[in-house]
Amino acid sequence: MLRYALRRVLWAIPTLLATSLVLFFVTTLAPDPARDTGDATIDEARRTRFVDLPRFVNTSPQDVASRASAAVKGVAAGAADEEKGARELRRLGGAALPYVLPLLEALPPEGRGRVAVALAPVASRMGIGGSTDLRQPQSAALFWSRFWDDRALDFTRTAVDRAVSRLVEHGTDLRETDMVSLDTYALPEVIRAMTATSDHVALERLTRIARHATERGTVVAEDSDATQVRRAVADWQEWWFVHATDYVELDGADRAIAVVTETRYGKWLRRAASGELGVSAIDGEPIADKLRERAPVTLLVCGLAMLLSWSLAVPLGALGAWWHGRAFDWVSSGVLFLLYATPTFTVAEILRRVAAGHAVGGGRVSLAVAALALGSMATLSRWQRAAMLDVVRQDFVRTARAKGLPAWRVAVVHALRNALMPTVTLAGLHLPVLLGGAFVVEEVFGLPGLGFETLRAIEAHDAAWLMAVILASAVAVTLGLVASDVAYGALDPRVREVLSRRQDGRPA
Repeated sequence: MLRYALRRVLWAIPTLLATSLVLFFVTTLAPDPARDTGDATIDEARRTRFVDLPRFVNTSPQDVASRASAAVKGVAAGAADEEKGARELRRLGGAALPYVLPLLEALPPEGRGRVAVALAPVASRMGIGGSTDLRQPQSAALFWSRFWDDRALDFTRTAVDRAVSRLVEHGTDLRETDMVSLDTYALPEVIRAMTATSDHVALERLTRIARHATERGTVVAEDSDATQVRRAVADWQEWWFVHATDYVELDGADRAIAVVTETRYGKWLRRAASGELGVSAIDGEPIADKLRERAPVTLLVCGLAMLLSWSLAVPLGALGAWWHGRAFDWVSSGVLFLLYATPTFTVAEILRRVAAGHAVGGGRVSLAVAALALGSMATLSRWQRAAMLDVVRQDFVRTARAKGLPAWRVAVVHALRNALMPTVTLAGLHLPVLLGGAFVVEEVFGLPGLGFETLRAIEAHDAAWLMAVILASAVAVTLGLVASDVAYGALDPRVREVLSRRQDGRPA
């Protein structure tokens, strides 16, 4: 059975992959945010949702080298492209210098002067060139040429990695100033160091450097508590996940991999697989942390509701079939049909009003479990009754009765045991129904679970949270289906016999 269970789990992986494709397709149906934003935020809105990337294959992935080259061409050409190129050079900052400055000598004098002047805001941000008039093309071009001759060795990954390590271990104002002079070129190592250290002082320096270079984001203040620190680091991680290729070069294997990863689906799948699900648009909290905080409430409600509904539905359905046509069957069928026809939110609201003033603490959970279990119990009992009716008409049940076995033994040992198997098979399909109902009862009783948070996310158009919850639900449902298949194999001796033959190498 263990080998069978492992095989079922492995088969669930392609199912989850197919599910991720469907979920990704749903996300691409959302309207382009560019239609709803102003000119100042249009690019960032598109980048945040990866609308600027192709869906599945990126034949020309962009990196800092290609973006810097395009910006230089735009500035050197002048006219309409000059302003756009200058903005791009300022945004790329120090990360673009290893690709821009070596090109200056190859440009015509006018173009060289325009590019050198366009780099003036970068020099100001880096804290260099104070005594040089960088607004003059000739002096600016000469300044950058001399700068690169003197500082080219500082713009290497080995040098930056060593500088960041020294800053984290023994941070000083001088070392922080040195990192500022590298500008955005140091961002890969700075962001990586944020996630690797928990030192409050080091995080303050690192976030300050990142904010200075990018002109956005949160700085870990001296009096920031653990929650604020976690939010700040998560914010920088999320920003870097979106903008990393703007500041690093893709070459060799990285460029080949980027054909797939630098796509909308690649970004979505990478985020889901890594567990770094972004940050919530509501409160800036990391979505992974919110899932870990909210999921136990929903899982508790669903688990207790499933246990309660099965504990009641199986005996009710079995007794209704065993006493088919009698008063118990008629009464139970009528009550269960009424429960089946009543929406879950109506049952929850009735229970809430009946227990008004008393439903606090654990009482709210109990009422939520009861409301969720009553609706699912009606469906389960009908399944169990139908399966039991089919079994009690079988020859082996009539034979057991003819042998004079006690009625309870015939009903439980012979009939119910076989009638359970079709119901167990449907158990995996029961989980998504409970999850959907849990979202409703959590809202009615004010329980801080996934459903309660999801409704808030819908109101705030928090797409990242919604997709994370859908993916988590898909994983839970898939595991539920696998568990029901394994349980069916454990209950049915014929399935066990087939599996035993396969494991022994005998024909099934």
